Amino acid sequence: MTSTTQTNENFRFSSSIAADTWHPGKDAKAYEWWYFDALSDDSREAIVIVFLDNFIYSPRYNAINGENSETKGFPAVSCTYYSDGKRVYRAVSEFPASDFRASDTTPECGIGKSGFHFDSASYGSGYLVNIDLRLTGGRRLHANLEWLSIESDFGTAPFCYDDSTHCWNMVAPRCDVSGKITVTDVRGRELDVKSFRGTGYHDHNLDNRWLAKTVKEWHWGRAHYADMTAVFCRYSEIGEDGSTDRILIVRDGILEQHEVRCEEQTHIRDRFGIRYPTGLVLASDDGLRLEIDPLQVIDSNFYHLRFLSSISCTLPGSSPQKTTGISEFISPRALKHRWLNWLSDLRTGKKDKGPFF
Repeated sequence: MTSTTQTNENFRFSSSIAADTWHPGKDAKAYEWWYFDALSDDSREAIVIVFLDNFIYSPRYNAINGENSETKGFPAVSCTYYSDGKRVYRAVSEFPASDFRASDTTPECGIGKSGFHFDSASYGSGYLVNIDLRLTGGRRLHANLEWLSIESDFGTAPFCYDDSTHCWNMVAPRCDVSGKITVTDVRGRELDVKSFRGTGYHDHNLDNRWLAKTVKEWHWGRAHYADMTAVFCRYSEIGEDGSTDRILIVRDGILEQHEVRCEEQTHIRDRFGIRYPTGLVLASDDGLRLEIDPLQVIDSNFYHLRFLSSISCTLPGSSPQKTTGISEFISPRALKHRWLNWLSDLRTGKKDKGPFF
């Protein structure tokens, strides 16, 4: 299937550290998340960390009735570590609203014993991320990692956010990531230690509307090459024709935005029933081309897929470059089914207790 880009007024882009703050005063169905990921230098290891002020997969969040509910939110933190295409550790925990701390003036957030904040030092600036979450069997996952900004804060347009807009703030698309992951047993004894070094990405998404009633499909991802980073996004909302299709190229301190045509290859279904394309090609009139080939599903549920993907980028007048990247696909319509919410909830820890499985 081929489509042309339709500019979607409900989807806005920005790149701003100053706007990487919490935005309080939203409706009960509103959500914000801060996303961090990284691939190791040899592409064998990956880390994905997400902080959410409202956990979009929580049955408690999805059961909220009325936009003006007095519910204060269902914050959550997730941290997943992969090695050789397999999930090794996955910790997802939802917390009471009282355990959420964030600033509306500086980029920082704390949920339970985990958190992140932006900091500057003599060697550069970036994000310090600390994770302390329960795993199954009484174990704990600890992570202390740094996303040191290499390319960030492009400020290409004013930050846009209102009652009917999804804002994608691509804060730091290219970062040097390093740190350590430690797993301890119920008595605090070390069971495993992983040192990590690689290239990473950080963005921030927020919307004042319920995900299940606004987003039809959302496909996005990124790949880091020797001299640039390529990011893509294909976003469509329920009840609207067309989609927002975009490639962003980051190199030499410059962010290039390209609206593109998109071709989806044959669709198949994941084991949880999500129908997704086996490949994606995005191309512009001036010769820019991005080919995304999902190699392996590394995480999935009834609403979301995460892949290790082969991503080939061809700049105008240049030869293709190919590398491994992370891509993701969201199809949130099933969030309306409460029994699926209940099944997903078994994989989520609560109040510093580990998940059921």
